[in-house]
Amino acid sequence: MRRFIWATSYIAGGIAAGCFSAFVMIQQAGVKPVAAGTPWLSRAAAMAESNAYYVRSHYLLEGRLPPAPGQLSEATADTDSEGHPLTGNCSYKITSTAPLPRWWSIAIIAGSSANAELQATADSDTIVRDADGVVRITAAQDPAPGNWLKTPDRRSFTMLYSSLASGPKPGLPPFTITQAGCL
Repeated sequence: MRRFIWATSYIAGGIAAGCFSAFVMIQQAGVKPVAAGTPWLSRAAAMAESNAYYVRSHYLLEGRLPPAPGQLSEATADTDSEGHPLTGNCSYKITSTAPLPRWWSIAIIAGSSANAELQATADSDTIVRDADGVVRITAAQDPAPGNWLKTPDRRSFTMLYSSLASGPKPGLPPFTITQAGCL
């Protein structure tokens, strides 16, 4: 009887360790910086690599279909352009730095998962451009003049950038994220 209990516990421990390691690989595999010096990370480049199974599994675990390579690109940012974590205690200026694709969107989500509560979204159809064509968005808890995205109260959040994969550098978010001040 004692052997049966030990054997069962070894098997259960092995299954638990295997599930945990698979979950870690699914969450970590394929996440790469979109470009050096930017806070944006993406899984899109890894869709054609050997670990594409884990990348697809990441999307499926969130209840979403993976974006089709060459059609839609996504990137996330958990830090500003200087590497500081994004938090609801601070306000941020999001500024376009290059020509924008035909369709794009920026969303603030309350966690690192796309299933997390969506706070606010701005996109190419609803944004107001400045006279010089630059897009400036304020991300803060309190309303701000111009383009404004509401951030969650006193906790970290993630920015999700989506666009049609077209143009000279598809998938590269043409936005900087600068901390404007903290409470």
